[in-house]
Amino acid sequence: MRFMKFEKIRTSPLFWGRKFIGAALVLAMTIPGYADTAQVVEQSLEKSVKQSVKLSIDTRQATQKQQEAWDARKLELTARYDQLLFENEALTLTFQQLSKEKLKHQKLNQTLEQEKLESIRIQAEMLPFLRAVQARLEILVKKDTFFLEKERTTRLVSLAQVMDDIDLSIGEKFRKVMEALVIEAEYGNTVEVYQDKIRIGPTELQGNIFRLGRISNFFLSLDNNFAAVFNVGQNQWERLDEKYIPALAQGVEMAAKRRPVELIDLPLGSLAKQ
Repeated sequence: MRFMKFEKIRTSPLFWGRKFIGAALVLAMTIPGYADTAQVVEQSLEKSVKQSVKLSIDTRQATQKQQEAWDARKLELTARYDQLLFENEALTLTFQQLSKEKLKHQKLNQTLEQEKLESIRIQAEMLPFLRAVQARLEILVKKDTFFLEKERTTRLVSLAQVMDDIDLSIGEKFRKVMEALVIEAEYGNTVEVYQDKIRIGPTELQGNIFRLGRISNFFLSLDNNFAAVFNVGQNQWERLDEKYIPALAQGVEMAAKRRPVELIDLPLGSLAKQ
């Protein structure tokens, strides 16, 4: 440790400056006539050495500050690099994910475009079909047995307005046509009784109309003294034999759900067509 300290002192500018000053003084003292200038030379050399020492110290300090500044900047740049590297990895993963999503949406757009074209084709073919079904419904109601004439006619009028409405979608028109078809089909599986007026010859009578599916329509006056059946062939009401009045009265009670269901004897089909 002492040897290293000694070597450090020997290598310093101050050490060698003093050695140089000493050597110069010895030399000046041996030369005649120069004794007066020894002191001046010593001061000049000492001043020069001090300036050199100060310059060396300032240089060392400036170098140290620059080194510290560079180390700090290096740490800052290293941290920034690590951050940018992390962000680049995150952006790369995001880009890969977005590329997959883009491909997925492209395939979805192709599927939707195909469905759109198919929908346009179906709509072009569906409207004529619905028009044909509407026409058949009108013929069915016109030629069918007499029942709920006002209700069924009103429904057909409403359906015609729907079909002529250009603002309604083909889906809504399809729904309305199917709804009318279902209602007409259900008439064949149900029985009902409702009050209405019928005309037999010049006479108009008020009573209960008993609808037995789509098979037959019967009429029973409110006092249960007169019965009639609708003749499909003649498209008119005809008086029914009085012997059927009790059975018809039972049918009216059952349709109104005021009596348990049981078998009744009523003329169907052949009598109605006579």
